[in-house]
Amino acid sequence: MSNVEFLVKLRDAAQLIADAANEQLDKMAPVEVEHNEKDFDKLFWEDLRGNKGPFQRTSKKATNNSDIFQALQAILKEHKGFCQIGSYRYWFDNNNPDVIDRRRK
Repeated sequence: MSNVEFLVKLRDAAQLIADAANEQLDKMAPVEVEHNEKDFDKLFWEDLRGNKGPFQRTSKKATNNSDIFQALQAILKEHKGFCQIGSYRYWFDNNNPDVIDRRRK
């Protein structure tokens, strides 16, 4: 194997490693949102208590399907029904995208 072939293989392997690292970093990056936690606080949240303690719930119906609710719903859909924004964890209640729960982390 010539030096050129070796360097080409080394470069290609390094690029594969860099691509894998970038993919993992993208998965770990915080959620970027158009709306922030204060916007989501404006939604109607019902205080409830579950097995893991207190949490809050809102829904498409309770918010009249507002733009802010739709934005939160879209974020959760992008993150397979669960994400953390600011000091809250958000998730779809029983995998129902029209009902969203949240709890302080």
